[in-house]
Amino acid sequence: MRNAQQPVEAPAQPMAARLIKPIYWLWCLLPLLCWGVVELNTAPTPLFKQLNTSAQKLPDLFWVFFNMLGNGWGAFALLCPLLVLAPRALMSTLCAGALAGVLSRSLKLSLQFPRPASVLDPASFHIVGNPLTSLSMPSGHTLTAFALATALYFSVSPAKRKYALWLFVLAALAGLARVAVGAHWPADIFAGMSIGLFSGMFGASLAHRIPNRLLVAQAWPLRLASVGAALCIYVLLADRLDFDETRPFQYMAAAVAAAGLAWFLRQTVKPRQ
Repeated sequence: MRNAQQPVEAPAQPMAARLIKPIYWLWCLLPLLCWGVVELNTAPTPLFKQLNTSAQKLPDLFWVFFNMLGNGWGAFALLCPLLVLAPRALMSTLCAGALAGVLSRSLKLSLQFPRPASVLDPASFHIVGNPLTSLSMPSGHTLTAFALATALYFSVSPAKRKYALWLFVLAALAGLARVAVGAHWPADIFAGMSIGLFSGMFGASLAHRIPNRLLVAQAWPLRLASVGAALCIYVLLADRLDFDETRPFQYMAAAVAAAGLAWFLRQTVKPRQ
């Protein structure tokens, strides 16, 4: 009979679910190829203005919501239920998000590319919130959204991945939202997609190597993640993410995070059988 003092480990994942085929890493190049084709056929300014104008057929709140999916605080809040439902998937997103944040900030500071509002007359296109003028390349929101979507996609078994393709639709809308609100050039979005795909596959690869014993509620990685969830709730309630219009969505995300955190804490104090 199993020792009642030891937590029950989840069964090991099958080898196919733990490995990312080498060819999948070529996905990171696809957005760059698309970027090259677009650059050869369309000038950056007309394309930006066309996308920015066309996006206004939908209300700003639509784009503000998807913009929040690329903000690390908002995205992590919505993933908090994975503390209980799928801890390995959560660790995949945390590893991917950490790498994405480092790469995004490093490239922005190194490249110092101007944003649309720094090059064009701000009155000539639609802007939500205050105009941003610097650190354009790559789009951090797009990078984060694709990193998390990719990490989640590769956290499920290959047989079920076709049902997770919708995650990339959400990530693409998060990227397009950055053009819709007047914050980024299309090139920034393509670069963010490429780096996000790489970060997501790296995060998933790393998380698949975490032993099962470290993915139970009583283990330190998830307890540390729960502290991050509490911090996330505080930020969502106390600060403004990007725009004033984001406030209602912040409160909704904070509620999801609070529910996930409460569920996780209940698991940690549940009497052992």
